[in-house]
Amino acid sequence: MPKITSSRRVKRTPFSEGVEAANVNAYTVYNHMLLATEFESVIEDYHHLKQHVQLWDVACEKVLRVYGDEAEKLIRLVSPRDISKTTVGQCIYVPLIDRTGGILNDPVILNISPNEFWICLADSDYIHYLLGVSGALHLNVQIDEPDISILAVQGPKSEELMHRVFGEKVRKIAFFRFKELEAVGEKILVSRSG
Repeated sequence: MPKITSSRRVKRTPFSEGVEAANVNAYTVYNHMLLATEFESVIEDYHHLKQHVQLWDVACEKVLRVYGDEAEKLIRLVSPRDISKTTVGQCIYVPLIDRTGGILNDPVILNISPNEFWICLADSDYIHYLLGVSGALHLNVQIDEPDISILAVQGPKSEELMHRVFGEKVRKIAFFRFKELEAVGEKILVSRSG
Protein backbone atom coordinates (compact mmCIF):
# COMPACT_ATOMS: atom_id res chain seq x y z
CA MET A 1 0.00 0.00 0.00
CA PRO A 2 1.31 3.50 -0.74
CA LYS A 3 2.40 5.60 2.23
CA ILE A 4 0.27 8.34 3.78
CA THR A 5 1.70 11.78 3.14
CA SER A 6 1.53 14.01 6.20
CA SER A 7 -0.45 17.23 5.93
CA ARG A 8 -2.33 19.66 8.14
CA ARG A 9 -5.50 17.68 7.38
CA VAL A 10 -4.11 14.51 8.98
CA LYS A 11 -2.82 15.07 12.50
CA ARG A 12 -0.33 13.13 14.54
CA THR A 13 -1.34 12.22 18.08
CA PRO A 14 0.56 13.07 21.27
CA PHE A 15 1.68 9.41 21.22
CA SER A 16 2.83 9.18 17.58
CA GLU A 17 6.51 9.38 18.53
CA GLY A 18 6.14 6.35 20.81
CA VAL A 19 4.18 4.44 18.16
CA GLU A 20 6.97 5.06 15.67
CA ALA A 21 9.60 4.00 18.25
CA ALA A 22 7.68 0.69 18.49
CA ASN A 23 8.24 0.21 14.73
CA VAL A 24 4.75 0.75 13.33
CA ASN A 25 4.41 -0.66 9.78
CA ALA A 26 1.07 0.81 8.72
CA TYR A 27 -1.43 3.54 9.56
CA THR A 28 -4.95 4.43 8.59
CA VAL A 29 -6.69 7.79 9.01
CA TYR A 30 -9.43 8.00 11.64
CA ASN A 31 -11.11 11.27 12.67
CA HIS A 32 -8.45 13.15 10.69
CA MET A 33 -5.68 11.57 12.81
CA LEU A 34 -3.19 8.75 12.38
CA LEU A 35 -4.20 5.34 13.76
CA ALA A 36 -1.58 2.58 13.79
CA THR A 37 -2.90 -0.62 12.22
CA GLU A 38 0.08 -2.96 12.03
CA PHE A 39 3.41 -3.57 13.75
CA GLU A 40 4.66 -7.10 12.92
CA SER A 41 1.78 -8.32 10.75
CA VAL A 42 -1.98 -8.37 11.19
CA ILE A 43 -1.86 -12.07 12.15
CA GLU A 44 1.09 -11.77 14.54
CA ASP A 45 -0.39 -8.63 16.15
CA TYR A 46 -3.70 -10.48 16.65
CA HIS A 47 -2.03 -13.46 18.36
CA HIS A 48 0.02 -11.14 20.57
CA LEU A 49 -3.15 -9.32 21.64
CA LYS A 50 -4.91 -12.60 22.48
CA GLN A 51 -1.99 -13.78 24.66
CA HIS A 52 -0.43 -10.66 26.19
CA VAL A 53 -1.21 -6.94 26.57
CA GLN A 54 -1.15 -4.10 24.07
CA LEU A 55 -1.20 -0.36 24.59
CA TRP A 56 -3.09 1.26 21.72
CA ASP A 57 -2.85 4.91 20.72
CA VAL A 58 -6.51 5.71 20.10
CA ALA A 59 -6.22 9.47 20.57
CA CYS A 60 -8.02 9.55 17.22
CA GLU A 61 -11.20 8.69 19.13
CA LYS A 62 -12.06 12.32 19.71
CA VAL A 63 -13.89 13.36 22.85
CA LEU A 64 -16.79 15.80 22.66
CA ARG A 65 -17.65 17.55 25.91
CA VAL A 66 -21.33 18.46 26.23
CA TYR A 67 -22.09 20.61 29.25
CA GLY A 68 -24.67 23.07 30.52
CA ASP A 69 -28.18 23.06 31.94
CA GLU A 70 -29.60 21.14 28.96
CA ALA A 71 -26.71 18.75 28.27
CA GLU A 72 -28.71 15.70 29.30
CA LYS A 73 -31.69 16.86 27.24
CA LEU A 74 -29.53 17.16 24.11
CA ILE A 75 -28.11 13.67 24.50
CA ARG A 76 -31.58 12.23 25.12
CA LEU A 77 -32.73 13.87 21.86
CA VAL A 78 -30.04 12.19 19.76
CA SER A 79 -30.10 8.72 21.31
CA PRO A 80 -32.61 5.96 22.08
CA ARG A 81 -30.76 5.29 25.38
CA ASP A 82 -32.07 7.03 28.49
CA ILE A 83 -28.96 8.82 29.75
CA SER A 84 -30.96 10.13 32.75
CA LYS A 85 -30.66 6.67 34.32
CA THR A 86 -26.86 6.92 34.48
CA THR A 87 -24.92 8.16 37.49
CA VAL A 88 -21.76 10.23 37.78
CA GLY A 89 -18.79 7.92 37.21
CA GLN A 90 -20.66 5.66 34.80
CA CYS A 91 -19.88 4.91 31.14
CA ILE A 92 -22.62 3.83 28.76
CA TYR A 93 -22.61 2.58 25.17
CA VAL A 94 -24.93 4.88 23.22
CA PRO A 95 -25.95 4.67 19.57
CA LEU A 96 -26.38 8.24 18.30
CA ILE A 97 -29.15 8.59 15.74
CA ASP A 98 -30.40 11.05 13.17
CA ARG A 99 -34.02 12.24 12.92
CA THR A 100 -35.06 9.09 11.03
CA GLY A 101 -33.42 6.70 13.49
CA GLY A 102 -30.34 6.01 11.37
CA ILE A 103 -27.14 5.45 13.36
CA LEU A 104 -24.57 8.24 12.95
CA ASN A 105 -22.08 7.06 15.58
CA ASP A 106 -21.82 4.51 18.39
CA PRO A 107 -19.66 5.97 21.17
CA VAL A 108 -19.20 5.38 24.83
CA ILE A 109 -20.47 8.34 26.87
CA LEU A 110 -19.06 9.18 30.30
CA ASN A 111 -21.29 10.86 32.89
CA ILE A 112 -18.82 13.38 34.35
CA SER A 113 -21.30 15.42 36.42
CA PRO A 114 -25.06 16.09 36.42
CA ASN A 115 -24.61 18.64 33.62
CA GLU A 116 -21.53 17.30 31.80
CA PHE A 117 -21.01 14.33 29.52
CA TRP A 118 -18.02 13.22 27.45
CA ILE A 119 -18.75 11.48 24.16
CA CYS A 120 -15.85 9.25 22.98
CA LEU A 121 -16.50 9.14 19.26
CA ALA A 122 -15.97 6.56 16.60
CA ASP A 123 -14.83 7.91 13.21
CA SER A 124 -17.07 10.84 12.17
CA ASP A 125 -17.45 14.60 12.29
CA TYR A 126 -20.35 14.23 14.72
CA ILE A 127 -19.66 17.55 16.41
CA HIS A 128 -21.29 19.33 13.45
CA TYR A 129 -24.53 17.37 13.81
CA LEU A 130 -24.65 17.96 17.57
CA LEU A 131 -23.99 21.69 17.13
CA GLY A 132 -26.76 21.83 14.51
CA VAL A 133 -29.35 20.14 16.74
CA SER A 134 -28.50 22.22 19.80
CA GLY A 135 -28.43 25.44 17.77
CA ALA A 136 -31.72 24.77 16.00
CA LEU A 137 -33.43 24.11 19.32
CA HIS A 138 -31.66 26.99 21.14
CA LEU A 139 -30.57 24.67 23.94
CA ASN A 140 -28.56 26.02 26.87
CA VAL A 141 -25.57 23.78 26.21
CA GLN A 142 -21.91 24.10 25.24
CA ILE A 143 -20.12 21.61 22.99
CA ASP A 144 -16.37 21.47 22.47
CA GLU A 145 -13.42 19.14 21.90
CA PRO A 146 -11.24 19.27 25.02
CA ASP A 147 -7.56 18.35 24.77
CA ILE A 148 -7.99 14.69 25.78
CA SER A 149 -5.93 11.86 24.32
CA ILE A 150 -7.16 8.29 24.81
CA LEU A 151 -4.95 5.24 25.28
CA ALA A 152 -6.47 1.76 25.29
CA VAL A 153 -4.96 -1.11 27.24
CA GLN A 154 -6.17 -4.46 25.89
CA GLY A 155 -5.44 -8.15 26.18
CA PRO A 156 -5.53 -10.80 28.95
CA LYS A 157 -2.61 -9.20 30.83
CA SER A 158 -4.07 -5.68 30.72
CA GLU A 159 -5.31 -5.66 34.31
CA GLU A 160 -1.88 -6.62 35.61
CA LEU A 161 -0.23 -3.81 33.64
CA MET A 162 -2.80 -1.29 34.90
CA HIS A 163 -2.20 -2.54 38.47
CA ARG A 164 1.54 -1.96 38.08
CA VAL A 165 0.87 1.63 36.93
CA PHE A 166 -2.01 2.67 39.22
CA GLY A 167 -1.92 0.24 42.15
CA GLU A 168 -4.80 -1.61 43.80
CA LYS A 169 -7.33 1.20 43.18
CA VAL A 170 -7.55 0.28 39.50
CA ARG A 171 -8.92 -3.18 40.35
CA LYS A 172 -11.85 -1.55 42.15
CA ILE A 173 -13.20 0.15 39.02
CA ALA A 174 -16.40 -1.69 38.12
CA PHE A 175 -17.30 -2.59 34.53
CA PHE A 176 -18.46 0.47 32.58
CA ARG A 177 -17.35 2.82 35.35
CA PHE A 178 -14.44 5.26 35.59
CA LYS A 179 -12.31 6.93 38.25
CA GLU A 180 -9.67 9.63 38.31
CA LEU A 181 -6.37 8.04 39.39
CA GLU A 182 -2.81 9.31 39.65
CA ALA A 183 0.31 8.02 37.93
CA VAL A 184 3.67 9.68 37.26
CA GLY A 185 2.43 12.81 39.01
CA GLU A 186 -0.54 13.22 36.67
CA LYS A 187 -4.27 12.79 37.23
CA ILE A 188 -5.67 10.39 34.63
CA LEU A 189 -9.26 9.35 34.03
CA VAL A 190 -9.30 5.54 33.85
CA SER A 191 -12.36 3.70 32.55
CA ARG A 192 -13.18 0.01 32.32
CA SER A 193 -15.27 0.28 29.21
CA GLY A 194 -13.95 -2.20 26.67
